Amino acid sequence: MRRPAPRWFAPLLAAPLFAGCGDEAGNKSEKTGPNEQVETGPRARVEVAADPVPALRAGTSAPAEHAELKAALTAYRVEGEAEYLEVKIGVAGDDLSLDWDRLHIELEDAKPGAVGVMATATGASEVVLQIRRPKSPAPPEALRGALYARRWEAGRIGWVRVPFAALGAPAVAADAGLQARWAEALAQVLGDPWNEPHPWKQFAAGRILTWLKGQPGAKSLAGADLLRNRPARTDLTQLMDTTTGVLSMQEALQHDRGLRLPRAEGPRAVAIADCKPPPLAAHPFAAMQAALPNPGGGAAEPLAAATPAEFWYARVDDVRLLLRLLDEADAWITPVVQVLQQSAEDRGLTARYQRQLGLRRSDLTRLFGHTVVGEVAVVGSDPYLREGTDVTLIFALKQPEVFDAELARQLEGYRGEIAGVETTIVTLAGVPVQRAADPSGQIRQYRARVGELAFVSNSPGALARVLAAAQGQAPRLADQPDLKYMLARDPGTHQALAFLSDRFIAAVVGPQQKILAARRQEALAELLVPGYAALLYGWLFGHAPKDTQELTAAGLLAPDELKHADGAAIAFAPGQAARSAWGSPDALTPLIDLPPLEKVSAAERDAYDNFARGYQNYWQQFIDPVAIRLDVRDEGARAAVDVDVRVLPLISATDYSEIEAVVGKTRVAVAAAEDHGLSAVWAVGADSGLRRDLDQLMRTLTGKGDVGLGWLGDWVMLGVDDRAGLVGLLSQWDDTAQLPPKREREALQDLELWRQVGKFPVYAVAEVKNPTTLVATLAALRTTVESVAPGMVQWGEVARHRDLPIVRVGVSPGAPLLPDKAIADAFGIHYVQTGAAIVVGLDRPTITRVIDDLLDGRLPKVGAANDPQFTVQMRTARYAPLWTALLWMLQGQANTAAKSALRSAEILLRGDPQTTASDGGLARLGLAYFGFAPLDSLGASYFVLRPEGAADPLQGSAIAPTFPMLPIPDSPIGRLMERLTAIRGEVSFDEEPEAAGPDARSLHTKFSIHLGPQKP
Repeated sequence: MRRPAPRWFAPLLAAPLFAGCGDEAGNKSEKTGPNEQVETGPRARVEVAADPVPALRAGTSAPAEHAELKAALTAYRVEGEAEYLEVKIGVAGDDLSLDWDRLHIELEDAKPGAVGVMATATGASEVVLQIRRPKSPAPPEALRGALYARRWEAGRIGWVRVPFAALGAPAVAADAGLQARWAEALAQVLGDPWNEPHPWKQFAAGRILTWLKGQPGAKSLAGADLLRNRPARTDLTQLMDTTTGVLSMQEALQHDRGLRLPRAEGPRAVAIADCKPPPLAAHPFAAMQAALPNPGGGAAEPLAAATPAEFWYARVDDVRLLLRLLDEADAWITPVVQVLQQSAEDRGLTARYQRQLGLRRSDLTRLFGHTVVGEVAVVGSDPYLREGTDVTLIFALKQPEVFDAELARQLEGYRGEIAGVETTIVTLAGVPVQRAADPSGQIRQYRARVGELAFVSNSPGALARVLAAAQGQAPRLADQPDLKYMLARDPGTHQALAFLSDRFIAAVVGPQQKILAARRQEALAELLVPGYAALLYGWLFGHAPKDTQELTAAGLLAPDELKHADGAAIAFAPGQAARSAWGSPDALTPLIDLPPLEKVSAAERDAYDNFARGYQNYWQQFIDPVAIRLDVRDEGARAAVDVDVRVLPLISATDYSEIEAVVGKTRVAVAAAEDHGLSAVWAVGADSGLRRDLDQLMRTLTGKGDVGLGWLGDWVMLGVDDRAGLVGLLSQWDDTAQLPPKREREALQDLELWRQVGKFPVYAVAEVKNPTTLVATLAALRTTVESVAPGMVQWGEVARHRDLPIVRVGVSPGAPLLPDKAIADAFGIHYVQTGAAIVVGLDRPTITRVIDDLLDGRLPKVGAANDPQFTVQMRTARYAPLWTALLWMLQGQANTAAKSALRSAEILLRGDPQTTASDGGLARLGLAYFGFAPLDSLGASYFVLRPEGAADPLQGSAIAPTFPMLPIPDSPIGRLMERLTAIRGEVSFDEEPEAAGPDARSLHTKFSIHLGPQKP
C-alpha cells in the first residue's frame, strides 16, 4: 500500500505563497513607492551558466518475474474441433492485491485460435482460467503458461508476469458446462466498458453469447441462457449530440448489434416538418454593417457567388497555397489532432477524397500553378469529413484547355488502378456534367463548367446545388448579410478565407441533417457487423472465414444481417469492406446524396427535440457565424502562418463568457518575446468577476475587510523560462515518454525532487497599482498563516539585484515532521516588488531575468482599443529545455493515445493472422473493417502480436513498453517538433455595433505560428 504523505505537508508548502512582501517586518522596500517604477537604467544581462538538460531514460520496462504458481487442470471438454480447459490457481498473501489482466493469458505452444480468459476478478483467493483452443490429439496431461497483473511496488504501479504450471490430467474429463462458462467469462471481460473499451469488443461480447445458443446441447446447459435482461444501450439523443464521440456511439450500437437486440424505434409516421429546429434568430447584419466606419470596405469574394448559402466555404488565392497547407497538415497538424483526440488512427482522408475526385495532389502543383488557374474554393454542405461528406472544388480558370487535358490524364491514371471506371454525361441544374465512377464507389468524380469557372465534386447532390447557385437559381453565399458584414468588419485581403455562415450552422443543427446523420450512424453500425463477425471468427478458429457462407454457418453472422434495417442490401466478402447504398465503413455516402427525409419516428422526433432544447440553452439566442483568415509569410527557409478567427457574437451561456468574466473590458499591450520561454498575459479589468470573487475569498480567509485585490493593476503574467530546470522537474514525474524515475523514498520525501522543484523556472508577475494595499494584504495573510502553522515558515532577504531585495520564503529547517532537513534549503519561493509590479518565482536566475525585463521597460502596458485582452507566446530552439519538455510531453500524450491503436491492432492480428502478416495488410484490413488503420509510432501500421497483446516494433506493448531516444526520426511528433519554433496567440472580446444588441461582443483570436525549415 502507498503510504499517504503527512497532512501538514501540503499547507506548509503553500504557506510561503501567502507570506509577507518586503522585509521581515512586512514593510515595503525603501526603494519603491506607490506606483513607482525603480529606474536604475538598462544594464547588460548577467548570463547564468546553464545547467545540463537531464537525459531521457530510454529502455524497455519489462514486467517483473513472479515465482511460478502451482495450478490444477480441473475440467476438460471437446466440442467439435475445439477443446475447452479450466485451470484453477491458488492465490494468497500479497498476491491477493494483484490487479489481473483478464484477457491476456500466455499459453505454452499456443496456436492461432487459442483464447484464454480469467473468469475471476481481482482479490479472489482462487484464480479460474477458462481456455478454448484447437483440439489436441489427446487430452492434456499438463499446461504451462503465464498471467499478467499490475501491482504497487517501489512507489509506482508496475507490471508483473506470473507463470503457472498445472500438472496432471484434468479432474473432470467431459464437463458439459465448460463451454458455457468460457463464453460467459469472455463476454464479461470483452464487454467491460471500463477496461480498454472498443466497439468490436462490445460486439464480440454479445455475439459470443448468441453464438453459444446455437451450439450443440446448449439448451440443456443451465448457464446457457445468458441473454436475459440485457437492455439496449443505444440512445438516439446521443447519436444526435454534436459533442458525442463516434467511438462511444459505436460502442453502444455494437453492444446492441452483438446481442442482436431489436431496434424499438417504432413506425416512421411523423412529418419532418413537425421537428422544430432551435428557434435561433439572425443578427441584424445590414444595420450592423451600416454602422461600421467603412460599410463597403470588405474585399470581394467572387467564388462565394458560386457557393450555396448553406455551404461552408474555404478559398485560397493560389492552388499552390492549398497544397502547401495540406502538406503542413500531414506534417504536424494531424499529429496534434491525434494527440488531442487520444486516437492514433488513419482514416485515409487525403487518399479517399483525392480518389473520389479523380485528382492527385502530387500533380496539382505542376498542373494548377498560377498560370492555369486563379483562385480556388473548396465547399461542402456538412462537417462530417471523417465519416464521409461532399467536397466540391471551384476553380477560376485561366487556361481551360490545359486544365481539362490534365484532369483527363489524371483520371486515366486511376483507371489503371481501379477496375470498372466508366464515364457518362448527366445533367444537373441544367448543366451537362461528366460523371466518372466505378462500381465500388472509390471513384465518384463529377465535372462541369459554367463560364470561366470549373467544378469538380464527389457528390451529384452537392454539385447540383453549387451549379444552381453559380447560375443565380438558388441563394448564394456572396449575397448573405453575415458574410458581407464579416468582410466589412475586418477589411483587407488575405491569402485564404474560410467562412461558416448562419445558414450553414442552421442546416447542421436542423432536423433534416441531424436525424439523417443519426440514421447514418446506425447504418454504419450495421455495415461494421460483417467485418466484426469475420474478426471474431478468426479469434475462435485461428484464420479468416473463406467466404460469407462459412461465416454464417459458424453462427457468427446471421443472413438477415447482410441487409440494413431499411431493407437495403449489404455486399460483403471477408477481407473487404461491407458496402451498401449508405457507403462503406471507410467512406460513408454523403448526407446530401441520401434520400431526403419526409417521415421520422416518434422516437427520432423526441430525440431531436431533446437535442434542440440543449442546443438552444447553450447558444441562447443567436447562431454565430465564424470567419477564419490565413496568410503565410516566407522568411527565407522558414515560414510564419498568421491565423485570424472571429466568432460573432459572444454567447452568454458558453465558455466564452467565462473567459470574458476574467478579463473584463481592459486591454493589454504585450511586446514580442525576446527571450526563449513560454508566457501568458491577461488583462484583469476593474469590472472583472474574478477580481470580485477573489476579494471576497481573501477577506473570508483573513477575517479582515481591508484586504483583497485592491492593489492589483490591469494585468497578470504567468510564464516559464527556457531553462534546464523545466526538464529537470518533468523528469522527476514523467513516465509516459520514458522509463519511470527510480525513487528510494516517497515522492514528497524525495530530496532530489524538491531540488528540482526549487529550480523550476516558473514565475508570476502582477501589476501593482497600490503597493501599500499589497503589503497590508500580504501581511494579513502572513499573520493568518503564522497562527495556523507557527514556526514552520521563515522568510528574509537573501540577495539583491539592481538594488532590489530578493526575499525568500520557505519551510523552516526546524519544522516538525519535516522528512529531510535539506528540503528546507532545496525549495523556496522568491519574490521582488519593483513598485510597478510584484514578481514571484522559485528559481532565482529566473527572477533576476524577469526583473531585468521589468526595469528595462519590457513589461506589459495598458493597451488601446485594438490590443488583445489575453496573449500567450512561446519561443524556443531545437534541443533547448523548453523544446525538450514540449517534445517529451507531446510524445507522452502520443504514447497514451497509442494504447487505442494497440487495442485495434490486436483485434486485427488475432482476427486475421494471414492477411495482417502481408505487407500493408493490417492497414487495409483496418480500413475495411473499422474504417481506420491503427498507427504505430512512425505513423505507419506495422504491429506484431505477443503473448501480452499487440506491440509496436519500436515502442513495444502496453505491458512491456519500450522508450526510444527522442525525437523518433520521421515520427509524427518528430516531424512536428522539426517545424515548430515559436507561437503567439491573442484573444479579445471586441465591441460590435449597437444594432447587434446591448453590449454585444465578438470573440477575436489571432495566432502566429513560426515554422522551421522543412526537412528535405
